[in-house]
Amino acid sequence: MNSKEKNSQSTTKNKNDININNNFSLSINFGDSLNLLALIAGIFIIKRISKQYKINKKWLKENKRNE
Repeated sequence: MNSKEKNSQSTTKNKNDININNNFSLSINFGDSLNLLALIAGIFIIKRISKQYKINKKWLKENKRNE
């Protein structure tokens, strides 16, 4: 064994460089959220109106039978 091999076996030079950059950004655009709320409200209103229409239609059928 030569002197370089002895030195390399006795000492180990480990160097770990770890760089972590975590960037988290959250942006809220109020125009988009208002459009989304309007869409949800519109769907809710359409469902409500169609449900009421079905109930009225059923009620009219039952009244025609009873007459």
